Amino acid sequence: MTINEPDTIQDAESIDTGEPISALLDLEEPAHETFMDLLRRRIQRRLLVADVSRLTWSGPITIVLEFLNQIFHLGGTEPGKQKE
Repeated sequence: MTINEPDTIQDAESIDTGEPISALLDLEEPAHETFMDLLRRRIQRRLLVADVSRLTWSGPITIVLEFLNQIFHLGGTEPGKQKE
């Protein structure tokens, strides 16, 4: 660690950065439409991979649990009803 690096996050937040440079406000440009499309597609791909991986793990377990539920309730009664 060098002398100028803050020790903790609180020290980093307490550093005075001064006033913003007003000349940089004039340089601001809106994001290009193709960039936004690329970003949107990248996020959608990551969400798709997350959904597929979640279903890959939870899907078979859910199927097995439902199968076992049907087997164990085959000879039993429905919830809330009594056997006569």
